[in-house]
Amino acid sequence: MMVQISRRYKILALIIFFLSVGLRLGMISFNREAFDDHMQVISFIIKSGTLPDKSNCWECYQPKLFYYVDAKILQITGADRLSQNNMILAVELINFLAGLITVATVEALIRRTPIKSETLKLLGFGLVALNPGLIGINSQATNDTFVILFSTLALFCTMLFLQKQKVGTFLLILLFSLLCISSKSNGWVTPIAITLVLLIKAWIEKKHAARLWLAGFLFIAATLVISIINPLNQYIHNTQKFGSPFLINVSRKPMPYFHWLSPKVCGIRSIMDGYGTFKFVSLLQHPRLEYSGTRPANCTSLWAVIYGEGNSTYFYNAPSTWATTGNQGFTLTRAIFILALLPALLLLFGIVLEMGVFLKSTFKRDSALMATTHYGLPLAASIGFILFLCVYLLLYTNLAMMKIIFIYPALILTFPLFFMRAGEFIDAHLKNSFRWVRTVFAVWIVTLLILYAADIISMIQLLYSRRMGI
Repeated sequence: MMVQISRRYKILALIIFFLSVGLRLGMISFNREAFDDHMQVISFIIKSGTLPDKSNCWECYQPKLFYYVDAKILQITGADRLSQNNMILAVELINFLAGLITVATVEALIRRTPIKSETLKLLGFGLVALNPGLIGINSQATNDTFVILFSTLALFCTMLFLQKQKVGTFLLILLFSLLCISSKSNGWVTPIAITLVLLIKAWIEKKHAARLWLAGFLFIAATLVISIINPLNQYIHNTQKFGSPFLINVSRKPMPYFHWLSPKVCGIRSIMDGYGTFKFVSLLQHPRLEYSGTRPANCTSLWAVIYGEGNSTYFYNAPSTWATTGNQGFTLTRAIFILALLPALLLLFGIVLEMGVFLKSTFKRDSALMATTHYGLPLAASIGFILFLCVYLLLYTNLAMMKIIFIYPALILTFPLFFMRAGEFIDAHLKNSFRWVRTVFAVWIVTLLILYAADIISMIQLLYSRRMGI
């Protein structure tokens, strides 16, 4: 369903979009590093003409769609004969385009959402398009941008299919889900969430129920069969050679205790400390991770770490050219962390509201009411990826597993939905004497967006000075 939008909205949305384009271009112009060396895999494919497996390099255990596509594009364009730095730039440009498609998809969903307040829509769009965590990962040569893109597209197409059950849309859901899985193993959360929602709609709908049940079972069956035989996933090869279709390059750690703190400096020290705390004061005291010397207390709290990563390119303090020392950038990062509390709280409140509407519509089997929650798809996808991150971290307990990019494949699309639901609810319950809150709210979020842009611009300046040797 298309919603009428004003010329003002279109102009401001374009300004936000092109600002996000400029910030991403600035980052890839000077950045040649990533959290992990994914270029090894691409180079192996180019040189050997075959797909590597876990035994060939550190990142070679991953599904191979990202690497294979990039290798073929580099070969077709002749970029494989360029220097290593220029090859990295070429791969970053591919991720740059993928990032823009992701942002455009989010705006397309926001535009279709029946929220009356265009200001709320623009603020929600800005918080995604200018998000430092997303811009940072879109500016690196990694497979994360691909899994975020294809998950976003799969979820968006599913929302369209839930409104009108068209065969073409169903095939797009299947295609994007398969590409999501072939980009990274955590991409499996997306088709699982989609399957669950298709079956929920089939259960609650009286009309066309048989067709919906068929669609749900066909979708998961086709996803399983095609993914298993897809050579880019290497599931059969991995099982035969390594004993499991899903591989990782680190070993499992002992399960942490519930209360007792392990001697680990960073990562999960106990279940309560890791999952039951949000060390915000520590974030303000030291808004950057440290990898030597005295470590800040926030590095053992999952929610503090992903909050920091999602709101500043400086927090993770890596790769090496992104790293700072002393108190460099602390004032800006602290200001961002304080202002970002409001959208974070609205996200949580929006999830609670969405859950309430979903449960109410489930008990009443009210299809019209459930449709306002997209039959629980945003909830299923978001909770699914959060649970994946929590279980993943529980098994390996390492700081390297505490990354917000593991939940971005759902959060990038669902965040504005929860944010707008919460904002609309609060606005509807404001009394006339509190109408000034709208202005304060808008100024607060716009200020945060300005600081987001300043964070990226500051990082661009840092990368430029280091490349130029200044």
